[in-house]
Amino acid sequence: MVDERAESAGPVESPGLGHEAGEGRRYFLRPIVALGLTLACYVALQVVAAVLMLALGPGYSLLPAYVAAVVVPVLLITREHSPSVKKTLRLLPVKAAPMMFTVGVCFSFILLQYNIAGLMEKLFPMPSWMENFLLDMTRIRSLSEALRVVSGVVLAAAAAEELLFRGFLQGSLEDRRGRWSAIVLTSLVFAVLHDPWRLVPVFFIGVLLGYLASRGGSVYYSMVGHAVTNGTSVAGLNIFAVESGAEFSLPWPLIPVMVLVFAVSIVGFVRTAGARQPEWQRGAGPTATPGG
Repeated sequence: MVDERAESAGPVESPGLGHEAGEGRRYFLRPIVALGLTLACYVALQVVAAVLMLALGPGYSLLPAYVAAVVVPVLLITREHSPSVKKTLRLLPVKAAPMMFTVGVCFSFILLQYNIAGLMEKLFPMPSWMENFLLDMTRIRSLSEALRVVSGVVLAAAAAEELLFRGFLQGSLEDRRGRWSAIVLTSLVFAVLHDPWRLVPVFFIGVLLGYLASRGGSVYYSMVGHAVTNGTSVAGLNIFAVESGAEFSLPWPLIPVMVLVFAVSIVGFVRTAGARQPEWQRGAGPTATPGG
């Protein structure tokens, strides 16, 4: 005979790294374990990238580093601790209309945040060695360099980092903490690891990407959004910083235009993406997140 008290007690905690599947939760890692593995993957990424730089010089692609240090470990760990890699990491189908609005949201947002980044640069200037390193990694002077930068800095970085932060880490936190707590905590970790000299603008970019992935129900939205922000940044660095040494900021007359583009795009995304709620939160009571 089944104990009714056991049935009503909700998910049963696992003594291992994760927790058992139950109503309102998925079978995945505990948040603290997911955070530790996220940090480990990011440290491994830096080590692999440093080894490649020493071996090949600054003209190498980051694609192999992201695959070896981030993509492969995340997929293997998720496969071990979850019955569905696609659902757990939100590798789910997307719709055309919200994807187009995603491009508008992220393009306008990255242009607007350049002004915040300029202020942060004055308050917390980036060390010259770091600035030179970033310029070397994103400099485009030939077709081969364009392929290297686009494949590594724009595409691979966007896909791998979104898989790690918005799919792997944020997913685990949402399971326990809810949507907005997970988005904020993940964005803080993302900002500290990604660019501590521009902590505030990177944090808000993380919040935006986290919302796109959570509200849209697919990490592909945040991957495309991340690629748009990286691509716009690379273009800005090559047009302004690399060629003329100028610090790019959005001209003040264009700020209201970009604010309008952002507002229209985010409203369009919300309306067309719907409120896809994760399967493990449907009917979950307190653990379910609101539609907006």
